[in-house]
Amino acid sequence: MHSRPQDISQQAGPRATPEDSRPQKLAPARPPTATPFLILGIVVVALNLRPTIAGFGPLLAQIQAELHVNAATVSLLTTIPLLCWGLLAPLAPLLTRRRSSETVILVSTAVIGVGALLRVGPSLPWILLGTVLIGAGIAIINVLLPSLVKRDFPERVGLMTGVYTLAVVSGAALASGLAVPLRGALGGSWRASLGIWVWLAAAGVLAWLPALFGRQTHERAARQGPGVWRNPYALPVTLFMGFQGLVFFTWLTWLPRVLQDHGLSAAASGLLLSAGNVVQLPFTLAVPILAARLRNPALLVAGAAALIGAGLLGLLLAPGWPLPWILLLGAGCGSTFPLALVFIAQRAAHPAQVPQLSALAQGFGYLLAATGPFIFGALHDRTHGWNAPLGFLLVCTGLTLVTGLLASWPRRFP
Repeated sequence: MHSRPQDISQQAGPRATPEDSRPQKLAPARPPTATPFLILGIVVVALNLRPTIAGFGPLLAQIQAELHVNAATVSLLTTIPLLCWGLLAPLAPLLTRRRSSETVILVSTAVIGVGALLRVGPSLPWILLGTVLIGAGIAIINVLLPSLVKRDFPERVGLMTGVYTLAVVSGAALASGLAVPLRGALGGSWRASLGIWVWLAAAGVLAWLPALFGRQTHERAARQGPGVWRNPYALPVTLFMGFQGLVFFTWLTWLPRVLQDHGLSAAASGLLLSAGNVVQLPFTLAVPILAARLRNPALLVAGAAALIGAGLLGLLLAPGWPLPWILLLGAGCGSTFPLALVFIAQRAAHPAQVPQLSALAQGFGYLLAATGPFIFGALHDRTHGWNAPLGFLLVCTGLTLVTGLLASWPRRFP
């Protein structure tokens, strides 16, 4: 196992020219006392990035029945945020030209809260509008928070990526596990169960306010080295982000429905989905720390893909015993997501390229991921069963493996 003490751009990148090595106009260094408040803000904001989506799965059957739509249509409530993440991710670096990353993240968190309110509206148009706002807010934060981690914690990228992904997955676990109990406690209303997460968005805004103190109003970085399109890792990192996201968000959306069609109650399926999210937690923390120390994390990629594949095969061949398969799925997806973020941070050719690679990988990657829940639902509508949809996810898991191996392989920058 090879240690990896420095950034890949320092190992394999070319020497910067005098023009390229001009100092960047970046945000000023934070005082040490600000670090705990920044970490708290990162955690609380990251907690907001999944509940408004993960809470849908256990309630999907009721939502579909009340809205009188088919499976493919109701899956749009999960697909639309992913489309927003893809289409709007490239805007994040542009927004920071006029305002600091901290300011943009604050506004984006508030937008998530407004969207959570609108999405519990009385009719489908209101629900769709709220869904778009939620997707827009998350899209910007998806790009900026990992970039901020690389900027403010350059010596602890693995650890802080683990903290960030741990918070993201914890939010998903809370939402999926509490969706049905909250519905029961709030008069059987799925709208009330989902709308309660607006308070988490309010907490995110308050927790992030200290991060704004003493920051400049905008950020500019001098161009260094090759552009992101010439980065040989750009395509494999983007495809890896896309396929791992496609697999995760598809089973996050549809797993409760699959389990309910095999005889489980809505409450039981919600608890199992929550178990699949909870089991991710140790992997989301440990995997990025380990990956940051490896020059070639190919074994981590292969192990994660094997866990996901085993879980999907189990659901396909022995759906009557879902718990072990769900735990395998969770362990695998709890590894691939932080790996994708580590690739973004470490496969950039220079520090100024991190937000560019993040926007590219998450933009096109989430557009690819957005097709998953819809295709899965459409295959079910066409076949009236779950074998074809689960087979589709197996194929996508194979593509996750291939692209992850390509993203892992050490190579020189042009």
